[in-house]
Order: sequence, then structure tokens, then C-alpha cells
Amino acid sequence: MRTKLYIYNPYPAVGGSETTLVRFINSIDKNKYDVVLLSLKNNINFFTKIKFINLNSMSTLLSFFKIRRIILKESSKNIIFFSTQYFVNIWSIIFLNRINNIKIFIYEINHPSELEYSFSFLEFLKKKIIKFLVIKFYKKANLICGNSKELSGDLSKMVNKKVLTIYNPCFFKINQIKRKVDKKIIRVLNVSRFEMQKDHITLLKAISNSKYKSKILLSLVGYGSQKKSIIKYSANNNINLKIYENIKNLEKFYIKNDIFISTSLYEGLPTTMVEAASYCMPIISSNFRSGASEILQNGNAGHLFEISDYVKLSSLIDNFIENKKKFYVKEKKCRKNLSKFSYSKNIKKFNKSLDYLAK
Repeated sequence: MRTKLYIYNPYPAVGGSETTLVRFINSIDKNKYDVVLLSLKNNINFFTKIKFINLNSMSTLLSFFKIRRIILKESSKNIIFFSTQYFVNIWSIIFLNRINNIKIFIYEINHPSELEYSFSFLEFLKKKIIKFLVIKFYKKANLICGNSKELSGDLSKMVNKKVLTIYNPCFFKINQIKRKVDKKIIRVLNVSRFEMQKDHITLLKAISNSKYKSKILLSLVGYGSQKKSIIKYSANNNINLKIYENIKNLEKFYIKNDIFISTSLYEGLPTTMVEAASYCMPIISSNFRSGASEILQNGNAGHLFEISDYVKLSSLIDNFIENKKKFYVKEKKCRKNLSKFSYSKNIKKFNKSLDYLAK
């Protein structure tokens, strides 16, 4: 009999975490696993040979009452429940861990430092509660994985349980790119959702502070609630900005731009940074937890600056414009470090984890 595998992704959206989940699901052996995808949205159209259930609930918490009823009616004697992100994982454990024949597999995509950032009093309270529940209940999961070593190590200390690392399966090959040198314009690329977590204001301040501001063309690829604020700040400070939304194929952006910059407050492991490195792009990044230091080898394979330090970032942008050679020296080191993020290696680890739980 096949193992029943429930995968819960309440709010599917375009992004690195979604890409990772799609790759994981598409790699599953459907002869061994009967896969059911649960969600609070209907826009699931990229899977074959799996069942989809829209839970039609008002929130993630409320949805677990329905999920519990579904699983209690399940006839399979071997069930795995897979979920990602703290606000989903805690309810997976609390609602389901005492059900017979179920094993809970949680995959964390953001460093625990996410729980220290809040942008409203309500969010502050919510994250304090989530952190308390993570510390108390995560150890009850059958298997915990994180998408970077730093995340896994810090989460393991926090919950007092071993956390394995499965990197985002996002590296396929090195794409050798010879970029045309244009002394009149410097093309800067940032790919991320337009949300507070990504801290676009630091990037905008850095460009505004640059002595080469008039030469810089900033391309932002993404979407989100902070779009109007980004446009307003750019207009008020005469920043040459282009925004691209609803982009599925990022290749042309990696090819046409000169440097990739990330200013995130926290991450797990940024897929777009690995992709940019695979297109031989020099990279500047805030030293967020986690992932940047692993991709950029603690600054030996790229340039790091402290979170929100726009003055340092501005200086690094100016240094790149004045002396690209030293940035490309680090870029070459970075591309040699990408094999650990390979699609085949990490897809294999994911499926081995499923097989371990299915025994």
C-alpha cells in the first residue's frame, strides 16, 4: 500500500520558497506516495497525479480543524504530513501529533530571527506567541529540516532537537556570461517581494547616497505591499528605477544586469542569490541570517554589509563602479561553491527523508 502524503501550503505565491516546494512535489515517486495537496487558495495548476483540496477556511489556525477531520477519516495506515513555515508548522504539530499512524515532517524556510522582527504591535504579539510554541512543541515533530546550515544549527539549539539541512534545490549549471561594459550606466538588480522583510529602503538610501547616483539604473523584480512606498521614495530622490512584476523567467535579468544586491533582514536560503551566482553576477548582500554567509563564504565569495547599513552599502556600490575586477575575483570563488545547492543532491535528500519516515 502506498504511503499517504499530505502537503500543506496555505498561501501559494510566486517566490523562492514556492519554487522549492514545487520541485519537491514534482520529484515525489507517485507509485510510492499518494499525494494530497492542501491549500487555502485555488491557484494550483502545476502538478500532475496528485489530489488537491481547497480547505475554504478563514485562517491557517481554523483550517487545522478541517485537516484533523480529514486525517481522522483516512484509511491509510501510514501517513506523512508535510508543512513549512513557523506559523503553519506549530499547528501541524499541535493538532496532529497524537493521531495514530501519522508522522510529521516540517521544513523551515526562514531563520528563527524572523520571530524577532515585527512591524506592528499585533505582529509583535503574534510572533512572541509563535516563538513560545516553537520552543515548546517543535521537538514533537518526527523530522525537522531547514534550508541552510546556520538555520538548522540555530533552530536545533532553540528547540533542543536535531535539525537536518536540505538546501533549496536551485542550482543546475554555471551560465558563462560576458557582460558588456557600459561606462555610462550601472545596472543593479534586486529580486524579492516588496515587503518590509526585504528592506528595500536600505537599497534606495544607498543609491541616493552614492556619488554615482545618476549612473545607476535599479531594476526591482517582484511584487508586494510596499510597492507604492518604493516608487514614492525613488521619485522623491531622483532614483532611476524600473519595476517588473509577474515575471516567471528571471534569466534575462541575470544576464542584462551588472550586479545583484540583497538587503533582506532575514531569510532561510535565498534562491535568487544562488541563481544570480550561477549567471556569474557579483553579489553584495546584507549579512542576514541565514544563507548569505553560506553562499558568499563569509564574505570571501561576495561582499557583505551589516543589516540596514546603507552607508556601507553605498560605499560598496561606489567601489564596484570604480573597480569591478576585485568583485569578479570573489564572483569566481562563489560560482565554485554552488554544487551543494544542486537540484539533484537536494531532491535526493528530500526523497530520502520521505522514505525514512515511510518505513
